[in-house]
Amino acid sequence: MQWKAQRPVKRRKAHRLEKPYPPTAEIPDAGLTLFEADWNKSYALARREIIVTIATGKRRKLALMHPTCAKLGIDPAA
Repeated sequence: MQWKAQRPVKRRKAHRLEKPYPPTAEIPDAGLTLFEADWNKSYALARREIIVTIATGKRRKLALMHPTCAKLGIDPAA
């Protein structure tokens, strides 16, 4: 039995969000915009509840930008 090489996971690059921030965003986008964090660090921040999230399925989550900004003292509209 031969082992096949696993394909690397293809992830979408995070995009920096512009103000006014949308109500929801992908977790890597929120992490990059608010914390200059990469993909892994963004999900670590979400697990520690620094980035506020909402579950949209069994495994999918979105970042809630306005509550996260309120936690940090940032105005999401200006």
